[in-house]
This record gives sequence, structure tokens and C-alpha cells, in this order.
Amino acid sequence: MPDVLFVAPDLHGGVGRCVAFIADALPERGVQASLFLLRARNREYPVSNPRVTRALPVIESPTSLRLMLPLAFARLVAQIRRDKPAVVCSHGLLCNMLVVLAKKVLRGDFATVAFEHSSPAIHYGASRMRRLKCWLVSQTYRRHDAVVGVSRGVKEDLVSMFPPLRGKVRTIYNGVPLENVREQSARRPAPGPAAASMAAAAAGQAPYHVVAVGRLEAVKDYATLIDAAALLDDPGIHFTILGEGSEHAALQKRIDARASRSPVTLAGHIDNPFPVIAGAGAFALTSLRESFGNVLVEALCLGVPVISTDCPHGPAEILDSGRYGLLVPVGDAAALAAAVRRLAYDGDMREQLAAQGPERADAFSLERHCRDVIALFQPLMRRSAS
Repeated sequence: MPDVLFVAPDLHGGVGRCVAFIADALPERGVQASLFLLRARNREYPVSNPRVTRALPVIESPTSLRLMLPLAFARLVAQIRRDKPAVVCSHGLLCNMLVVLAKKVLRGDFATVAFEHSSPAIHYGASRMRRLKCWLVSQTYRRHDAVVGVSRGVKEDLVSMFPPLRGKVRTIYNGVPLENVREQSARRPAPGPAAASMAAAAAGQAPYHVVAVGRLEAVKDYATLIDAAALLDDPGIHFTILGEGSEHAALQKRIDARASRSPVTLAGHIDNPFPVIAGAGAFALTSLRESFGNVLVEALCLGVPVISTDCPHGPAEILDSGRYGLLVPVGDAAALAAAVRRLAYDGDMREQLAAQGPERADAFSLERHCRDVIALFQPLMRRSAS
């Protein structure tokens, strides 16, 4: 019987990474954990925990997932009935809702904890189903024993939009396995455009290399990064974007249409981006919204200066309002270009940010995250056992 059953949509994207980290880390700290996923994905983050159930086979289409959801829910109910966990910890609105329904069906005495990884005001407010999603949050989250926002901004959004949650919501920042990141950064980068960019920078052909990592989707706003490169028009600075997504063709077209001596390379997805990040002169995040921002912590821990949009909510909290990196307005290509130019030609600032980054990253370590999560779970586990 596991102490905690984690429930998540899949092991893909930022939420998937966070769940994989904690599901592997808790058993090493004496808390038995298992993991229930609604579906498998073609590209998943690895997890060592052997107690992993995927309710559905590989499903990439959101529509197909919705059609298969009743089957996934039935399998979730069956697993909770069989394993009898003390705590069921769910991640994301869909899973948070399903766990409340499962508890009602089972009339269970297990405790439930809901993790919210999105800013409700931004994420749900921009949705075409805004009213439905907000209603689901209000009806679902108040029935959980505890609710966790992954940043102060997420917590404040939840309390502001749903006042009955006041006193139930707390902040627990995501945890990043910093030593693992450092170990991976020391490996040889995979052959390809990103490795070629690193080699060029090392050879002095491009003295300043700016790297961005993430899905090529509209929310990451790489269009602004491309526009900033065009404004810079500096042969001493070049950009590499690691990732794949639906915006690839549009972004490449934008690059081709904006001739610049500051080249931008769409280098595709690589399984281990950390050697490329570690070899960069700066890391850039241009998102429209980031509830946390794991990749910022990873760059900080590698001693790479960071430039980020001041988007809601995570980046400003991670960078302490600009103390540990440069913050620029969302969607402002001129401000981003100015920040890149400033870092490229200000050696003292680069050295200062590089030196203080690893210490700042320690505040968001997986070890600290585990301590905070265990402190939340322990009284709930004791209550379920009594």
C-alpha cells in the first residue's frame, strides 16, 4: 500500500517533469509513492519509480483523450480501491477534478491534495471555456484537503478568484534536481545545429551565444526573440532555440523574412539540452506566462546569466524581481534586444550574475521541494491511518 498516489495527465511538459521528479525522490526519503497517468505519450520524461500505471496507451490528440476519459477514470477508481493510498495528490485541473469524483464514488477516507500549475486568472481566463473552467475550479478545489500553488502568484490568483480557498492554499515551489542537471551538463552535446553553434562560439566565431529552450508554441513567444535578433543585427551575437512544436514553420518563416547579422537557429528537440545551456553566454525566456519556470532554475544552477520576460508569475519570483537576472516586459523586442546587448558587452554584470546563480538555484532544489511536500503530507497520512 503506497503512502501517496500521484495522479497526473502524463509525463510530458513541465508538469510531467515535476511529477517524475517527486515520484522518484519520495521513496528515497521513506515515503512510498506510486504514479497514475491518464495516458502515455510519445516523448515522456523518464521515471525510475516502478509503480507507474498508464491508464491509456499513447494518445497525442486532446479530442481522443476526452473520448477515452471515462475509461481512464474507471481505471483510476479501481487503482485507488485496490491500493488504498493514504494521500492522493493530483496535478492540473483535469486530474484534480477526477480525484474529487473518485473520492465521492468510493466514499473514501483518503486525503486529497491538488497541485495547481497554472495561473487561473491568465490560463483559465483566456480559455474559450472560461466560465466552465472557473466553475470547475470553484467546485473542485474546495473539496480537497489542501491546495498547492507552484508560485506565490498562482496562490494569490486562486485566493483572489476563489475566496473560500483562503487558508487552504499554500505555495510550494517546484523542485529541480540540481546535481543531476550539473552532471548532464558535463556530457558531450548530441550532434546537430546546437552543437555546431557551441563549437562556433568556442572557436570565437560568435563570441556571445544566447540559448532558449521550450516548446515552439505561441505561449513561449519566440517571435519576440526573433524580432530582438533582427533589431540587434550584431554579428557577434547569435541565438539558438531548442525545441519542437506547432509554431516551427511560422517561426522559420519569420527568421527568413528578417535578415539579420544576429542569426537565429531553430535547432529542434534534444533529450539533453544542458551542455548547450551550460556553454551559452546567456539564457533567454520569452514566455507570455510561466506559473513557475523550471528552465530558469536549471540555467541559474549552471551559472548562466538569465534574461526573462516579467510574465505572470514564476520568473520574477525566481529572479527576485531582477536581482538574479534581467527582467524585460512581455512582448517587447526592443527591451529584450537591449538586455542581450547589455549582457554581451558588460563583463562585470555577466560575472556577477554567473557567480550568484547557483546559490539562488538552491532555493528551488528538489531536496527542498521534498521537505515541503513531506511536511504537507505527514499530518494527512497520520489522519488517514487513524
